[in-house]
Amino acid sequence: MRSLLIVFIAFYSTTLLGQSSHWTALYTIDAKAQQCYLDPLNRAYLVKKGEVELRDEKNKVLSIYSNKLIGEDIMLDATNPLKILVYSPNQMKLIFLDSRLAELREPINLFAKGFEQISLAATSHSNGFWLYDPINFQLIRFDQNSEEERRSLNLGQLLRLELYPTDLVEQSNKVYMTDPAHGIFVFDVYGNYLNLLPIKGIEHLVIHNDRLFYKKDDSLLAYNLIDQREEKVDIELGKTLFFDVNRSRIIGAEKNGVLIFTTAN
Repeated sequence: MRSLLIVFIAFYSTTLLGQSSHWTALYTIDAKAQQCYLDPLNRAYLVKKGEVELRDEKNKVLSIYSNKLIGEDIMLDATNPLKILVYSPNQMKLIFLDSRLAELREPINLFAKGFEQISLAATSHSNGFWLYDPINFQLIRFDQNSEEERRSLNLGQLLRLELYPTDLVEQSNKVYMTDPAHGIFVFDVYGNYLNLLPIKGIEHLVIHNDRLFYKKDDSLLAYNLIDQREEKVDIELGKTLFFDVNRSRIIGAEKNGVLIFTTAN
């Protein structure tokens, strides 16, 4: 199963999502979701108050993960479909799931690791992960053994700003942290501050193929992180409450269902 997933990931990595693509509705999922995500295999993850439902690219339900001990408000990072990150900020518990949503190990209790509060968590390279400590204003990286590897400087002092970040993601050897009031802060994989993207009002980070995707009014826009150009994506997401993008699909959670779009170049 692991080798098959790696083959699929390699295949999808050759497919580039471009703004010239024509997007069409593929199907609708008759289910309500607070959040929705796509992984590189076109599998969809629907987050519903402490529960994660996994569907394959043909909309078949593969498995459901439910854990009453982690509370209703959870975060999910499906960047690596072999090691899916689930985080409960309220319970301070970090959980890693395999490709069938089975727990890979016992949940990590961040209180037990000495943290008073961790507001954000994200997958990192080499099976590591990032945490954001809002008390000390630090990004903290852990290695594949869940051992602390490095910490950033105090970002509040460094940037001379009052920070209230809402999302965190690592992509293409850079770490992005969004603060709706200030923009998107960019760091290297060692936690060193690089620059600020002055795009404000973004709460959820969607980054693929060196493009940052975000809604403005009823339009979906893509900001090229290489040449700093902004382009409109040929799709309307006016009623969408939450969305995600991979290299060949877009998923959007509306009030009464979840929409899947696909691209045809």
